[in-house]
Order: sequence, then structure tokens, then C-alpha cells
Amino acid sequence: MSYQTAENALETILKKVTGFDAANVKKGDYRILGHGKDKAAVLQPGPFTRTSLAPGITNTAWVILVELYIAFKGEISTIASDIRTERQAIIDKVDQYPTLDRASGIVLGVVEAGDEPELWAVGSRQYWRQILRVTVKEAGTITYAE
Repeated sequence: MSYQTAENALETILKKVTGFDAANVKKGDYRILGHGKDKAAVLQPGPFTRTSLAPGITNTAWVILVELYIAFKGEISTIASDIRTERQAIIDKVDQYPTLDRASGIVLGVVEAGDEPELWAVGSRQYWRQILRVTVKEAGTITYAE
């Protein structure tokens, strides 16, 4: 069990959201924004905490940052509506899979917070970007070597 397990599981769930797939959901790869997509999600590692419950038993809370990009289409009211819709679709899909589709060791995955949307430029293209903070709680055991 690791951060990679949690991130892979979340990536799989995001690809189940209508309009998202392997072409516009990537881990740390911003090049997808240069491919003319109207929306995209880039996953990045955030902070984490670990708690020791007893010798050899831990709980880890991984924070995965989902950077949601919506292409700017001119009217601010249109883009504001689009980002609300796409953000809610992501929240709803993660809520439908609380263990990220039974990923190994995952106890709970939830969208816990989101930053305020901001304007983001990539070349000549502009996006509204909002960072969603997904916390994935993982239960684990440690095998001691001593």
C-alpha cells in the first residue's frame, strides 16, 4: 500500500466521470492542456499524515490534488457554470466509490475541499483552474525487520 495505490485508484475513478478519459486525466502531466481539450484533470501529490494506532498498525491520510481545468470560452457566466457542473460531477463520482472501487487498503476516499477557481493560461489558451483536495485514508500494517 502506498501513495501510488491511492493515486492510481483515484485516476481510475476520475476516468468514470462523463467526459473524462485517458486523454484528459493525467498524473502530473500538464501537456494535456496543450492538446486543445475543453476540460482536463491533472493529479498531483499533496501533503499526508500518518498515525500509529499500535505497534505495526498505521493509518495514512494521503491528500491528492485534482487540478480541474475548464477552457475559457468567453463569457464568464458560461465558464462559471461549467466549472460548477464538472466539479460536482467529480464530487458525485468519488462519493459513489468511497473505497475507490475497493482499492487495496483504502478505507475511505472523499473530496474534502476545493480552492477558489483562478484564471490559468497555457500558451494562447486560457483555463479556469480549481484545485480539489481529495483525502484518501489507507489502513496498513508494518512488518518489522528487527
